[in-house]
Amino acid sequence: MMLLGSPSSGGYGGKFAGALPAGGTTTMAPSAKQPSSRAPPPGITGGRNDLRILSPAAAAAAVGGLEMKKPEAEGIAESLQATHRKELEASIRKQLQGVELSPSPYDTAWVAMVPLRGSSHNPSFPQCVDWILENQRDDGSWSIDGSISTANKDVLSSTLACVLALNKWNVGREHIRRGLSFIGRNFSIAMADQAVAPIGFGITFPAMLTLANGSGLEVPVRQNDIDSLNHLREMKIQRFNCQYQSLS
Repeated sequence: MMLLGSPSSGGYGGKFAGALPAGGTTTMAPSAKQPSSRAPPPGITGGRNDLRILSPAAAAAAVGGLEMKKPEAEGIAESLQATHRKELEASIRKQLQGVELSPSPYDTAWVAMVPLRGSSHNPSFPQCVDWILENQRDDGSWSIDGSISTANKDVLSSTLACVLALNKWNVGREHIRRGLSFIGRNFSIAMADQAVAPIGFGITFPAMLTLANGSGLEVPVRQNDIDSLNHLREMKIQRFNCQYQSLS
């Protein structure tokens, strides 16, 4: 390599050893490369032009001086999973504690009809019977949302279920009368095909009507209407059976 020196400088230091004579040029050889005092990052060995990437286990040994054994690694993984599971359970529990569920008259009525074990003349859950007696609306119906005054298939189904529960334990005769009256006034809704209905209404509601008649209750509706609903119910059951058989 040819370097041009300055007459007044007397030479160059630093990268290259030696000096240039005043007013002249000379060929200078690079000095020997000094070894670096900086250590490579953990997991990397070798010089600047000779780097080797070590495995994670070897890197761990280089940093900590110890190589983690497989049982120890599995134990740490299980501990982390257990900690995560506990944190998740605590989070879900906290969210559920703040949830308020509205009581369902339909579900409450069916629970109220469960007899006490060993005593078929007494309810197993009398508090459910009390809830039915205390939560009838002014129009004679039972509904999840007491602020809704419009009758629909869900309200009809809930009202009939509550009437059946009270009749089973022979309580609330006035409640029963008002409930049956509500059903009779709004029975056309049950016959409307386009009206929104809860799942299974076409199966359960006609069956409850049959149960009511069998229990001695007089539902103020025409028998032809009840027969029509039962006919539609049988058709739906047959269709479901055909679909099930085609899938099996």
